[in-house]
Amino acid sequence: MKKFMLALSLSLAIGTVITLNSCQKGKNNLADDSISAQDNASINNAINATTDDAASAAGQVKSFSGKTNGWWNSAVLCGVTIVDSGTVIAGNKTISITYDGTTTCNGVIRSGNVTVQNSSGITWNTAGSVLTVTFNALAITDPISGNTYTVNGTHTLTKETNGLEWQIIAEVLTNQTVTRRNQSSNMSITFPDGSVRTWSVDRTRSWSSSVTGSVNTITVTVSSENANHIDATGTNRYGNTFTNTIVTPIMANNNLSCTWKPYQGETQHVVNNRTTTVVFGTNLLGTQIGNATTCGDGYYITYSNGIRTLHRFVAYW
Repeated sequence: MKKFMLALSLSLAIGTVITLNSCQKGKNNLADDSISAQDNASINNAINATTDDAASAAGQVKSFSGKTNGWWNSAVLCGVTIVDSGTVIAGNKTISITYDGTTTCNGVIRSGNVTVQNSSGITWNTAGSVLTVTFNALAITDPISGNTYTVNGTHTLTKETNGLEWQIIAEVLTNQTVTRRNQSSNMSITFPDGSVRTWSVDRTRSWSSSVTGSVNTITVTVSSENANHIDATGTNRYGNTFTNTIVTPIMANNNLSCTWKPYQGETQHVVNNRTTTVVFGTNLLGTQIGNATTCGDGYYITYSNGIRTLHRFVAYW
């Protein structure tokens, strides 16, 4: 069960970074937009994983989920030490999730706490229901690079279809799709260099299942309903504003050889009118080789320093 629930995180985890061209140092890093794009991937991976945990918790606690036979087992959430579904904050029943700060979950280690409230009065298994997820100094560490980001602020999760995400995965429900939208306008991030920035997020995550013969395939997809498919905006660690756009939906599935690594998808990360492209499911040379049965080796970043085009490859874990 535990490994199934880990799949709720669309893993963009950072693995071994192979730099095909030397990273610029010091002031020149202002033009190294690959660092900004990699920060974006690391943070989004952790945000997706954590909001998935919030949705999973709400989907299991009977008073939140709408299930008459609701059950709770904190073991299905990776890296969690405490789950308190009886907490009351400002008169509202709240789920509190605390992370252990040591366990690596699909390429991220988390330390700190998030709280989850039902903001709509509608149970989480119903379209139109809303959860408010508050990040309380959640520390996110990339175990490969050692970089740590601290996140504060609130995310609003809006259920767009009936159903519960974790049931698609854990109970292998067939021929169903569960979709929710994740939005935030006040996400504060402290970067490894101590800089503090604010981001906005607007992305859609869907879980679906299909059966071919005896094989049940569960696919998780990240897209954006926002204008021009923009899923994140804000300021990067160097103080430059950015816009991140999902050009092609990012997809992963439960193929055992890939274990939820993205096999396709493309984003554009624009900083100061410079466009950085990130392609998922590539090989070392940047060729897109991923498909529904082969995830590829990692993702490929193509960027410019204002003089020439440069490349970086980031391997999956």
